[in-house]
Amino acid sequence: MTTENFHPTSSCADDAWEDKIHEEILEHEEKVFMEETPMIAVDDHHNPEDEDVELPEISEVDHKDYELPASISNPSYAEVVKIKKVLLLFNPHSGAEEGVKLTEEAVQLLEKRSIQVDKRELKEPGHAEEIVKTANLDDVDVVATLGGDGTFHEAVNGMMKRPEGAKRVPLAFVAGGTGNSFALELHGGVEISDAIDHLVRGLSVPIDIGKTTWPLESGEDELVYSFNSIHWGLASKVNVTAEKLRWMGKAIRYTTASMLEMVKGAQTRAKVSLTLADDKKISYDEDFCLIIVNNIISAGKGMKMAPNAKINDGLFDAIIIRSNAALDLATVFKGMYDGTHVDTEQVEYKQVKGLSIIPFKKDEPAKVAKETDPDEAEEVVDIDGELKGSTPFTCTVLPRALRVII
Repeated sequence: MTTENFHPTSSCADDAWEDKIHEEILEHEEKVFMEETPMIAVDDHHNPEDEDVELPEISEVDHKDYELPASISNPSYAEVVKIKKVLLLFNPHSGAEEGVKLTEEAVQLLEKRSIQVDKRELKEPGHAEEIVKTANLDDVDVVATLGGDGTFHEAVNGMMKRPEGAKRVPLAFVAGGTGNSFALELHGGVEISDAIDHLVRGLSVPIDIGKTTWPLESGEDELVYSFNSIHWGLASKVNVTAEKLRWMGKAIRYTTASMLEMVKGAQTRAKVSLTLADDKKISYDEDFCLIIVNNIISAGKGMKMAPNAKINDGLFDAIIIRSNAALDLATVFKGMYDGTHVDTEQVEYKQVKGLSIIPFKKDEPAKVAKETDPDEAEEVVDIDGELKGSTPFTCTVLPRALRVII
C-alpha cells in the first residue's frame, strides 16, 4: 500500500491543507487514469472492434470543490492510498433486503475502474468481525463494508482485534443499511456511486475509537470497540423499544419509541466519572435520565447530537441529561435537530477522554442483555446502535487508532 503523508510545516490555516489534499487527490487519480486507460495503437494490426472498448471513468466529483467533513479536526493527518484491491463484505439482508443488488452495483463500479474486488457475503451476526480479524490482508488496500452502521461496527472491532503485527488497512463505509449515520457524516449522502467515488479517491484519515469494557459473571471483562456512539439510560431504552417496532419503518419507529420513553421519563441513580480533555477528573453521584457519548456530530438522519465533535481530536463528546420531565425532554429533543440542545439548561455537554457509569442499584455483576424488556433497559448499553453492552462500564478513547476512507 502506497501512501503520501501530509504534515503541517507552519501555522497555515486548514483550508490551505485542504487545497493541498485536493491537489494530491487530483494528481493521484489522473496518474491512475493514465496507467489504467487502454491505448489503441494505430498500426497494421489495428482491430476496429478495439474502438468500442469502454474506457475507465474518472469520478465526476469536482475535487476542487470537495470539502472535508466538518468533524475532521486536522486534515494534516490525511493519507492518499492507491486502491488496487478491495475486500468487500456485504450484508445481503441490509437496506430492506437490497444488499445483493447494491453489492452488484458497487462491484461493477469498482471493476469499471480496474480495481480488483474480493467479495464476501456475511452469513450471521459477528461474521464481519471474524473475517476482518483473521483475513490475510497482504495484497488488500482497503476493507469495505456494504451494510449499515452495525456491519461497519463489526469491521471496526475485527480490525482493532487483529493479532499484534498483522497488517491493518483503512476501512470504507458503503451505505446499504437502514442506519447509515457514519456514511452521512463522512460523505454527506448514501448513494452507492458517491461511496465508490470516495473509495477510489483513496483519502483516509485516522479516527478516534472508544474502548468499552464491562464485567461478566465469569469475572472476566467483555471488550467492544466503538466508532460512533454510546447510549445509556433513556437513550438505550429508546433503541430497545424501537427494535420492537421495526415493522413501522426506521424514521417513525424511533420517533414513536422516543415519545413513549419520554412519557415514562425514568431516571437511574448512578456514579458517573469523567476524564476531561485537560486530564481533570470529575464525578457525579445523582439521578440521571440519559447519557449519550458521540464521536461524530450527527445521529440518525439530520440530528446534530454533538455539534462540537471531531472524529480525530482524541475526545468523545458527552451529552448528560438529568431531568426526566416530559417538557424538558421535549425541549432537548427538538434542539437536537440544529444542535441548540447543548445550550439549554437541561443539558451538560462535556468533551472527554474517558468515562465510567456505575448504577447503584446493581450490586451483582452485570449481564449482557440480548433480549430485554424496556422496563429493564437501564442495564443495557447501546454501542454504535447495537444493544450489546451492559453497566457498569468503562470507556477510554484511543486517539486516532484506526484509518477510514472519507
